[in-house]
Amino acid sequence: MLLYGSKIFLIVNLMTLYRHIDTAWQRLAPAALLFAAILTPSVQAQDVAVTHCQGVCPQYQSKLSARQANVVIHHLYAAGLNGYTGLADWVAYQLTGEAVGVASLLPRLWQADELIEFSPAEDRLELGDQGLTLAEISVSSNPYSGLSAPGLPQEDGARLAPMTSFANTTYWPDLNKLSNMAIMPSSLRLGSWLQLEQALNSLVRSKETLHVVTGPLFLITEPLSTGVSARQDPAAFFKVVVDRSDYAVFVFSAELQPHESFCEQTAELDQLERMSSLTLFPGRKLKQSSQLMAELGCSQPR
Repeated sequence: MLLYGSKIFLIVNLMTLYRHIDTAWQRLAPAALLFAAILTPSVQAQDVAVTHCQGVCPQYQSKLSARQANVVIHHLYAAGLNGYTGLADWVAYQLTGEAVGVASLLPRLWQADELIEFSPAEDRLELGDQGLTLAEISVSSNPYSGLSAPGLPQEDGARLAPMTSFANTTYWPDLNKLSNMAIMPSSLRLGSWLQLEQALNSLVRSKETLHVVTGPLFLITEPLSTGVSARQDPAAFFKVVVDRSDYAVFVFSAELQPHESFCEQTAELDQLERMSSLTLFPGRKLKQSSQLMAELGCSQPR
């Protein structure tokens, strides 16, 4: 399926896969329609189209990374999980105007992603000298356990698929799963990163849909054979916005100051794919759009 040997774990409500808003017929859907499935190796050789990705999801350029990665698909987002850390290398989601809402009173406690238990491998986050499973993380007091945990550093726990973009759905608890988490400084999370999220929420109200692919970027400081440390903080973060066949690319340094505008953080798609070692839109022909930048409030895109 998704490039070489990636394992895909699906959680799909058959009657609500392509809708975010709660309707009368959706409320009648029985719990039995919620299921999890594992694609067999014979199926993995094919490309699987996913609504969150507007087609085929991002693919790892490294065969080794692809074999070790997991891809989980929830109601609101899909995520490619790093084989070493268990955290997201990328998250893809679809925005709709109906889904945007007020999230200020919604609980924000991190939870383990239940789909990880279907993995044949024991995915672990190594925090210092202590190895913790994803299930243990959700109930522990370590920095990965949630925003309400005692002593949690302010830079931890950004949601790659934002709560405000889906607060008007019944599935917002999905966004508290660890597969949607990235370690991000609060100066960025509450600064230009938040500004872009707000601009997208505003723009999608005048459009049918927008699609977003986002994730962390790391500096390689050790030989590739050693893997990425689970507590190595990202050096930057990316967000690619797609409107049909138009796109805009943003890359935010982790050291970006709160007053700096997201409009000044643009990048080229091929440059981002080299930095992330991902093919973000396999088989698709997209074009960089100054019009999309203008619609986001950036009058002079670079």
